Amino acid sequence: MRNSRRISGVLAGVGLVLLGIVALVVLLVALGAIVPGLWRLSGYATVLVTWQGPALVLAGLVATVLAVVLRRRARRSATVVAAIGGVGTVALAVVVGLVVAAAVEAGGSVDLLRAVAPHGDLSIPDAHPQYGTGPDGRPLSVAVYDPRGATGPAPVFVYVHGGGWSGGSELDNSADMRWFADRGRLVVSVGYTLVADGRPTWDVAGPQVACALTQVAQFAAARGGDPSRIVLAGDSAGGQLAISVAYHAASGTQPSACGGRVPVPRGVLVQYPATDLVDAWELGTGVGEPDVSARPIGEAYLGGTPAQVPERYAALSGVPAITPAAPPTLVLGPTDDELVPPGGVARFVDAAQGAGLDATLVRVPFANHAYDLLAYESLGNQLRRSVSERWLTDRGL
Repeated sequence: MRNSRRISGVLAGVGLVLLGIVALVVLLVALGAIVPGLWRLSGYATVLVTWQGPALVLAGLVATVLAVVLRRRARRSATVVAAIGGVGTVALAVVVGLVVAAAVEAGGSVDLLRAVAPHGDLSIPDAHPQYGTGPDGRPLSVAVYDPRGATGPAPVFVYVHGGGWSGGSELDNSADMRWFADRGRLVVSVGYTLVADGRPTWDVAGPQVACALTQVAQFAAARGGDPSRIVLAGDSAGGQLAISVAYHAASGTQPSACGGRVPVPRGVLVQYPATDLVDAWELGTGVGEPDVSARPIGEAYLGGTPAQVPERYAALSGVPAITPAAPPTLVLGPTDDELVPPGGVARFVDAAQGAGLDATLVRVPFANHAYDLLAYESLGNQLRRSVSERWLTDRGL
């Protein structure tokens, strides 16, 4: 009898330790999200909220309930664990609720049941043709996802991947690309020459995206697309390229790597775009790493600092590219972005609106850079897709 009680007590103690760890993690994530500037805690917390927030709320709720049950065995310890878990769970639930509210306000939606178990997902493109050759002799390709269920010529969604101009490929985010294709769009993801071996690509990547855009307009009809309804989209570095190419195309100043007139997209849809390259150079840090500067990223792309090549920083930033002829633009901007400072993104949208453009900024609360890319069906991923879908649908794109 004594042995069974002793074993039961040990098990209760171990269980309380584990529950305490869960409760503490939930509390710290909530605290880091609510209170900005808590060094690395805030950075990591804002990553976790849009990635695992609903799952952490559920874990905190379970830990709190079990701790209450264990109060019969260890009243003081269990009470402390229950208190920590209860406070953390309620606070994090409020944070998650505010993210969901932001999605709904912007016309999107979130299925919290699916968000509890986000997962990785891949999709094979329907075609992967080459559209050109880079200065290094390597082929440039696009990944094509054919429209599903379209009743006529489908809108065309051209996507430019991120990765700091030095990483990523046209095969990135394939599950999202398939998701947009399944909703009746011809989706084309564009590859471009990446920074490597000290060779900046500020004068290469944009013209390559413009070349791909031109070729997409030429082959879209053959794959069921409508070349008169092209949207140019992109994330981070890809967002910078999308805005720069689309806006310069609208003013007739965008060169193409394959020559010819660059078509003006009907819309631009970007996330956390590097629209203010000087601001990003001065203030950008690593995600969750506030002591790591993002300066090398911009310098590698542009071939120097803002003081060394100011004309390049100005030419490829968003505000100088604004023209009254620019297409409608949706920008999704995480409020806690450490890599691309939110201030620069907001100033770009304000300037675009001031010039009379149809420009919209959707602020994603408690979210960091690349908030939507860590897992398919995550809170951030659903927000990105659903808000984008509503904006596109409302404009017939």
